[in-house]
Amino acid sequence: MKKSKHEPKPMMAARFQAEAREVLIKRSDKRSRFLDVALSKGSDFEPVGRLAG
Repeated sequence: MKKSKHEPKPMMAARFQAEAREVLIKRSDKRSRFLDVALSKGSDFEPVGRLAG
């Protein structure tokens, strides 16, 4: 009998957070500045509608 591949949401969220932290540690200075400015401006400057990814 096969084992279910379902992962509980809290465990999945913890795994995603750990992966995101690893990626953020490896980011370059140029990317860091861009993300820091984006975070400081807030969500008012995010694209909406067709411009949003």
